[in-house]
Amino acid sequence: MGVRLQLDDFGKEALEAQMRGGSSPDAVIRAAARYYLADRDSGRIAWRVPRFTRLGESNVAETEVELDDDTMEALEEEARRQGIPSGRLAEHALLYFVADLDSGRAAPRVANVD
Repeated sequence: MGVRLQLDDFGKEALEAQMRGGSSPDAVIRAAARYYLADRDSGRIAWRVPRFTRLGESNVAETEVELDDDTMEALEEEARRQGIPSGRLAEHALLYFVADLDSGRAAPRVANVD
């Protein structure tokens, strides 16, 4: 199943940084989605997708990634709960994942994204 992402420059750089080890965009987004969804009951403020609207982003690149059925269904279910498109949730999951990798918070839980 596919999901379409609209990544700004920061999002594109975050995805590309995770792909430098040889991972595909699909593998990175799959790992990010699984990581994000597993954190659902963490109580972290950063977990919910912010409600602000993205305006005036001229450098947005659309990227389509393929996810396994289980991951896609879980992502769609959470997107419905939050009242947003599943692509928007996947974008947020990527940034949430990368932030936790950068801070070291994700290190004990994630060996690699493949």
